[in-house]
Order: sequence, then structure tokens, then C-alpha cells
Amino acid sequence: MKSKLYIGVMSGTSMDSMDAALVKIENNSWSIINSARREFTPSLREQLLIVSRENQNISLKDFIVINAKTGIEFSKCINQLIEHQGINPGGITAIGLHGQTLFHHTENQYSGSLQIGSPSIVAEKTNITVVADFRNSDIAAGGQGAPLAPAFHSWMFGSNKHKRILINIGGIANISVLLNKKSFFGYDIGPGNALLDAWIAKNKQEKYDHKGEWSKRGKPNMKLLKIFKSDPFFKKTPPKSTGSHDFNLEWILSMKKRFGQRLLAKDIQTTLTLLTAELIVDAINKCPKDSAIAFSGGGIKNLSLMALIKNKLNGRHIQSTTDWGIAPEWVEAAGFAFLAHQRMQAKSVELTKTTGSKKKSILGAIYLPPQ
Repeated sequence: MKSKLYIGVMSGTSMDSMDAALVKIENNSWSIINSARREFTPSLREQLLIVSRENQNISLKDFIVINAKTGIEFSKCINQLIEHQGINPGGITAIGLHGQTLFHHTENQYSGSLQIGSPSIVAEKTNITVVADFRNSDIAAGGQGAPLAPAFHSWMFGSNKHKRILINIGGIANISVLLNKKSFFGYDIGPGNALLDAWIAKNKQEKYDHKGEWSKRGKPNMKLLKIFKSDPFFKKTPPKSTGSHDFNLEWILSMKKRFGQRLLAKDIQTTLTLLTAELIVDAINKCPKDSAIAFSGGGIKNLSLMALIKNKLNGRHIQSTTDWGIAPEWVEAAGFAFLAHQRMQAKSVELTKTTGSKKKSILGAIYLPPQ
């Protein structure tokens, strides 16, 4: 009997950890069997942040080394999940490996997206087939390579009874609008946790604003907020995508320079939190008003951010994806298990209304384990 088990692995723009989800996928249903999380080693995380956020030059030799190290870390996370579940690697059809994005460029005809975490090493060290490099397949078909999430959100959560809106708040916030089981669209809204993480890292040497406690202590500055909102990306019409290469510490400092006045660091954090909240609420308000709303991603743990969103939605009921059958922190990883399933079945993925691709595409490249 053919295995229906797939593993999806994801590490987002915040680079705080790798998430792996073991998913049973059948024709029209899915279930999460188990999940695992593993933090990057501090030295590797620092290297990844420097290369991706600060555009620091890196030698080809150093690139090869960091690619291999990241692949080894992904392998450890996957093997941790397999060992905990007590299953034979041969019982898993494939791993959907997103990899760690270093750069995403779609601004001219020579576009591409760069993820590292060697799939060859992952296939070797787990002894499981790996599907990787999903985004460049979409870019080759004329798309922006992001967001890919709406395709699996539609498969996981699409309903013919209710319209649904899913907001994922990772480093970048994206929206999926699920009109029914087959009709959907989505796009990147803008910064989610990326700016909040960058600012607290600079000022308090912490990875993230725990529960939004630091932003809670400050006061928002409306003039600075207006400057933040002047970024051209926010006025673009979908399909549109972005990443931490656009929204990072350098972005904050350049906007702060335009503001031209002294401001407490905590007040800037509060203003950044308000920016994220208002961008998300603006996106929701453009969607059908009778839609159910749910959130996923690490940003759901920022209580200050979520309170702002709830307040600005004027009493509309919001949920987490737990209410739809899966914990918020595992949605993205499960999504890459789904994309691995589609690739192994040679099924194309509809992304024309999310990435702007010209046609459906078969996403990802297959890396076979040693025989």
C-alpha cells in the first residue's frame, strides 16, 4: 500500500526556528500526525541574518559552507520528528523542504528566489525523497514566486459553505481569501514580525517582542506612522510579494531619518506594531464582510498586535486556525507537505491569482535519497 505520509519543513523570515510537520494526506483530506521544532544554532542564525538582512558580501566558499550547515540543521529537525514518532523513513513518501530564504528578486526579467539548506544533504541524511525549490518554478512561469500559501490554504480550509479569510503573520504578513473550495486569491500585505524583530534586536538584543510587552510600554507617533505608510509597496495592487530584503532594520533607520526628530526606542516599536496592525486590518476590510477570519503564524503570540487588530476590526469575530483544525504554528510547515504531495503526484498548482503566474505550474524539484 502506497504511503500517504509527508513531512513539511519551514523556517520563516524571522529565522527563529525550523518547524516540521508530519502530515497524512489523502485525496480530499489531511491530518497532522505530529510536529517538531528546532532552533538554529546561535552562530548559524547570526550568519543567516547577516547575509540576508545586511546584504553583506559572502565568498562562494562561505556560501557553500552555510548552505551545507543549514541543510544539516534541517535534517536534524526532520530526524528528531521521525524518531519521536517511531516510524521508518521508508514509510514517508517525501519531504517538502522550503529552505531558508536569503533573497527574493522579481523586479525584472532575470528574476529568482534563493533558498538555502541543501536538499541533497537532507535527502542523504534522512534517507527520504526531498522536494525543494518551489518558488523558482512559479517564477519561471511568470509569477512572483510568492505567496505560495494561498494554494494550500485553499486546499486545507476552503469551504463551499462559508467564505474565509486567513491571515498568516510571519516575518511578512500575507492574506488568503478563500471564496469557496476552488476559488481563492491572496497576496503579501507587508511586514508582519520582521520590523518588530529587527528593532527589538537592535535596541534590546532580544529575538522578538515577547507577547508585545515592549510595544505596550510606548506611545505611537502618528507622524512617523504616516512616513512608514508612504512606502510604495503598500500602494501596489496585487499580485504582490515582499520579504525581509525590503522590510528590515535599514528600512526603519531610513524612515526614522526622514522623521528627523528624537523618539524613544519603545515608541518606535509601538508605532511599528500599529503599522502592522493597520496594514492587516486594511487588507481584511477590502474582503467580503461575511467572511470568517482566522490567524496563523508566530505573530499571533504578540498580544499587543492582536489586541490592536481586534480593536480596529470593530468587534468582528476572529479566530485562530486551531478552530479550523490545525494549530497556528504548524500551518506553513503542513503547507509544504501538501506541496510535496502535489509534486510527487505531478499535479500542477493554481497560483495565477496570487503570484500572477501565467499558468498553473508543477512546483519543485525532486531529490532522491541514496539507493
